[in-house]
Amino acid sequence: MIKKKLTAQKLFMENQSLFKCPICNEMMLIKDFTLCCYHNHSFDISKKGYLNLLTANNVSIYPKALFLSRKRICKLGLYNPLINEIINIICKSNPVYILDAGCGEGSHLVNLYNKCGLRNKYIGIDISKESIKIATNNLENIMWCVADTSRLPFQSSSFDLILNILAPANYSEFLRVLKNDGMIIKVIPGKLYLQELRAVIYQNEKLKYSNYEVKSLFYQELAVVESICVKYQFTVKEELVHDLVTMTPLSFGKIDLNIFKGDFVVTVDLEILLGKKK
Repeated sequence: MIKKKLTAQKLFMENQSLFKCPICNEMMLIKDFTLCCYHNHSFDISKKGYLNLLTANNVSIYPKALFLSRKRICKLGLYNPLINEIINIICKSNPVYILDAGCGEGSHLVNLYNKCGLRNKYIGIDISKESIKIATNNLENIMWCVADTSRLPFQSSSFDLILNILAPANYSEFLRVLKNDGMIIKVIPGKLYLQELRAVIYQNEKLKYSNYEVKSLFYQELAVVESICVKYQFTVKEELVHDLVTMTPLSFGKIDLNIFKGDFVVTVDLEILLGKKK
């Protein structure tokens, strides 16, 4: 724990110019193990090496079990083709500062870190404290913060790339912290995303899903550079099917996990939207 806290201190100190106080918007500096502003608003680096920059006691609607299951499923490789596509984009654009807004338990950002090298600076934020605690269990040099995407604790024009993977977006804040030549990558579900799981949970009701509204908002807020569809099938072994079900809010209070028997094949249907400032 001490080593992790020291590593985090070094990372935050090297990148302290990125941060602004979420209370008064002033610049912030690292003093010992505390990020503080000129008005003495302060936020301590935790023993696990993350910063909690929330100004209110926000309670995540998602339980810890969801994030633990998601981590195991990501480790299995469910989203590897998606991550490979994003890696290709990153290699072409050569960003320096990367923000994963709504990073969850951090699996996607860790995979990008491992495959894109040390030359970039990575920050993962999520409003869920439990998810960030899980994310800090990784040994990678990533800055983890509990923060709200509706009030990002970063200076304007700080990031070359903002990732928003299967998570809610706040475009006014994203555009504020994005550099003028920066890019936003948003990943949204396609109409067939996890259709097999939805068929079981809803017993063939509510099977139709449309990303029209989410996609339209992206097109409204940004100059769209490209749209990439990623679609494939993935087999989850029986011993991890319960994790597949638990990792998605689809199942909350709706289903007995014991009805799933044997291996389970799901369709992963995603769309990667690339946008820049208009």
